[in-house]
Amino acid sequence: MPFISQSLIDDIERRKEAIRRVWDYKRVDHIPIAMRVAANPWGYTTREHFLDAEKQFQIESESVKLSLEMIPDDYIPSMRVDVGCVVIESALGAEIVFGDDPNQTCNVKEPILRSVDDIYKLKMPNPHTDGLVPEGLRRIKMFTERTDGQVYVSCLDMGGAMNVAFTLLGGLQFYMMSYDHPEALDHLSSFTTDCFILFAEECIKAAGGIEHVTSTDFPYIWQPEGRKGHCSDDICAQFSPEFFNRFSKPHNNRIFARFGGGMLHNCGPNPCASEYLSHDPPIKAVDLAYEYSKNDLPAFKQAFAGKGVIYFGMPADPAEYRRVMEVLAPDVIAIPEVAVSPDQDVKGIYEAFLEVSKEYASRMNWR
Repeated sequence: MPFISQSLIDDIERRKEAIRRVWDYKRVDHIPIAMRVAANPWGYTTREHFLDAEKQFQIESESVKLSLEMIPDDYIPSMRVDVGCVVIESALGAEIVFGDDPNQTCNVKEPILRSVDDIYKLKMPNPHTDGLVPEGLRRIKMFTERTDGQVYVSCLDMGGAMNVAFTLLGGLQFYMMSYDHPEALDHLSSFTTDCFILFAEECIKAAGGIEHVTSTDFPYIWQPEGRKGHCSDDICAQFSPEFFNRFSKPHNNRIFARFGGGMLHNCGPNPCASEYLSHDPPIKAVDLAYEYSKNDLPAFKQAFAGKGVIYFGMPADPAEYRRVMEVLAPDVIAIPEVAVSPDQDVKGIYEAFLEVSKEYASRMNWR
C-alpha cells in the first residue's frame, strides 16, 4: 500500500509549484505556510531518537501522517534524519558526548586540533565507516524505502566550513588563527568542505537520487530542483561582512556550485545579511530563528528586495507573522516555519496564518 495516495501526490505537486514561484518572486494567491505537526506520543527524548533509528522513524512518520491529515494546505511531507549536528567532526575523530539533559543534542567532548600542524595532518574520512555518517546514511536509506520514496528526507546536519572549523579548533584558537595563520584556516575550511560535499553526495545516493531529498543539509524544508544546496553558518552571527566574505563565502560557494544556489542557515543575529545572497552562484533564501533575527528585518528589507526569501522558524502566533509582513511587504517574501502539536487547533492556527499570508501576497511587488 502506498505511503501517500495518488490524489494527494498530485496536490503536493501543486504545493511545490507554489514554492518554486515564490522563490522566483512570481505571483501566488498566498505566501505558502511551512507548518508541520510535531508529534511524539511515546515521549521519546532527543537522546533516545538520536540513538535509535526505529524511534526516530516512529516520530517522523507520525508527524507526516498527522500533518497530511490536519494541515489544510501547503504542507510538503518530509522527514528529518538526525544523528546530531557534529557529523563531520565525528568522522574526523572527535569524541561525541551527551550532556545531563536528555533532550539536548550531542556535542564534541573537546576540540581535537591543537596546532597548525594538526590541520595539515587530517586525512579524508570514509563515509561508510567513520563517525556518525554510516548510521546517518543507513537511516536515509531506511526512511526513503519505508515511505516508497514518497516522503522527502533531509540529508545530515553537517554545518558548514566555519561552523566545523570553530568546533574542531575551539573558539579562541579559531579567531587567533584567522589573524595569525589565515592560510591554515583556509586549508581546514577547504578540507571540511570536501568532506561536506562527499558526505552530501553519499546521502543523495542513499536516498536514491537528489529528487528524494529536501536539500543537502538538515532542514525539513523542501527546496526547488536545481537549488538543493544548503549549509549552515551560525557562527557568522559573530562576523563582520568583511570576515564573512573572506572566510565563509568561498567555501559556501563550493557547496552551492555543486548542488545549486539554494539556502543558507543562520539562527541569528545577522550582521552579514547584506552579503547572504551574493554567493557565487547566488542563493535564493535563508532560514533563520525568528527570536534571534526579528530585529534584523530592516536590514533584510534592504538586502533581499525582490530577490531573496526568508524562512522564519517562529512561534504559532499569526500576530508575529503580521509584524513581519508590515515591515517587509511589498519588497521581501517571508515564509513562516511553524511547528504545532496535535492537541492544538491546527486548522484554526493555519487559517489565521493564511489570512495574513493572503494579505501579504496581495501587497507584494511581484515580477
